[in-house]
Order: sequence, then C-alpha cells, then structure tokens
Amino acid sequence: MTTNLKSVSQIVSVGSVDGVLTTAALLHVIGSDVDVTFAQAFTVDKVDVSSWKPGRKVAFVDLAVNNRDKSMTAAFVQRIREAGHEIVAICDEHCREDWQEILGTFDGLAIEPQSQALLKSSGAVLNAALGDELDAHGKLLCDAADKADRMEFVGVGTLVNQAVKSKIADDTRRVYLARHFSNATESDATIAGWIKEYEVILTNHQAILDSKTDCGDGIIRVSTVGRVVDMTTLMSQLYKAGAKVVVCEGEMFDKAKGCKTRQIAFGTSTTLDLLACVKQVVPSASGFAQKANVEPQYEEEATRAVRALLRG
Repeated sequence: MTTNLKSVSQIVSVGSVDGVLTTAALLHVIGSDVDVTFAQAFTVDKVDVSSWKPGRKVAFVDLAVNNRDKSMTAAFVQRIREAGHEIVAICDEHCREDWQEILGTFDGLAIEPQSQALLKSSGAVLNAALGDELDAHGKLLCDAADKADRMEFVGVGTLVNQAVKSKIADDTRRVYLARHFSNATESDATIAGWIKEYEVILTNHQAILDSKTDCGDGIIRVSTVGRVVDMTTLMSQLYKAGAKVVVCEGEMFDKAKGCKTRQIAFGTSTTLDLLACVKQVVPSASGFAQKANVEPQYEEEATRAVRALLRG
C-alpha cells in the first residue's frame, strides 16, 4: 500500500484540523515535498488544476462529494483527468457511495473512500488503510486527526487548531503546518507566533461567555460584535454548557453595501430545523436546518417562533 501511495505528487485536502493532520501523516509517508492545495467540497470549482505540474498523481484528503451540487465534484474530477492528471487515492470518510457515483469505479486507488458508519475521520481512514505500515509518528498524527474530527483537540491537534483558527482563511498556514508536523510534534517559532494570536481569541471568548444572556427555555444570547472569535469552539462551549439554541449577534461583510452589517444567527446542535421554523415568521431568513440567519429587526419574531418550537 505504501509503495502505491509514494506515487502521489499532488494532495487536495480540506482545511479542517482532521484534514491538515491527515495530510501531514500522508506527507510523512510519501515525502514532504509533495504539492498541497486546500479547498472545501463546495469550493473545488475554484481549484485551478491547469496550474499544477504535468502528470500529477492526485490524492484527496477529507474531501467529500459536494452533496448540495454533485455536478461540481464531477466537473472537478473531469477537469483533473482532462488536464492529464490521475486520481490515485481518496482518503475520505464521508460517503463511499457518493464517490462511487462520481468515479464509477475504485479500481487502481491506493486508498478508497469510506463511510462514517465505521471510520469517522480521514485520519482513521488512512490509519486503517496502512495498518502496520504506518510508523509511530504517522499513527500519532492519525489519532490526533481522528480526535479533532470529534472536536477533541489533543497534542499536535491542539497546536494545529490554534494556529489555524487565529487566521482561518489563510490556507498558506495549513500547508506550512502539514509540512512541519509531517516530521515534528512541537511548534517552531512561526507556529508559536500563530498560537499566541489565538490566545487573544480565547480572551474574547471568555468575555463573551461572561456577558451572555439566559433567555429561558434553553435559549442563550451572545454578541460577538467587535471581537475576533473561533465560532466553532465558542458555539461548542455554549452547547456543552447547556444551551439548546444560541442566538448570536454578529457582523458580516455585505458585498452589496460594501460594509459590515449586523446579523442575528440562531444555531443549535440538536436535530431541530431552525430554518424551517424561523421562515414561517421571517420569510427572508437564510441558512440551513441548524442555523437560521435573520436581520436584526426580525430577532424578536424569530425568537418567539424558536421558543414555541422548544416548548413543543
């Protein structure tokens, strides 16, 4: 298996901590000079495969089929093939059946995609695929990746999470982190500086948590206005503290207006369909089942609807 993987010369990975650490583990196996690109399932249409070196052997890491637009993933695969590249490994845990639909066959793949019933992270998929061929450092990275996928950040997972989250849109950090940790377990000076930036975010989190408002019925309201936050971690803290629904006042850049505008987001970690609920009273609400966004003037109506939903 390792021999087949050593042909990989281009990695396309998702920028989650799981993705970064699994990429690091893969680089540990095949060599850290391999080209790496980070993307999301819904942004692969932006990946310029024509800029890659000729005849790349491509591995996908933690990259699912875009289940909202499978044609985007199909077009991405077609562009890779038409450019003369070859997909040789898919280290992904999301849905094997979706990849079967896109590729038609897994023949020739060094690593095949799996589904989350058994393997719940790309780190777990790589670990299972290589088994005893993966050395102690590789297994450490895969284990940290697997835990990170469940929001359990340990060891190198903690370091990568904090270094990424302090400037979450910067994929060059992810490439640097994957290459560094492919053969290391401690931060260097550059990564330590990024982690220092994250400490400011943690201070912001504490201030937000200290000023939260308990609205009753499991509804907690917070404001992130004017503060840099790690939204995934902040929301996780609120849910773990007992919030059923978090109402978050925040700011987002409005391209049409050319400036930041206030927005109210209703989020939950439960199976409640908040968007369907809120849309009944605020038709302009946007988002998805577990996150409904409304303009500030509609907060009261949306809150009443969510409260009624919680009360049954």
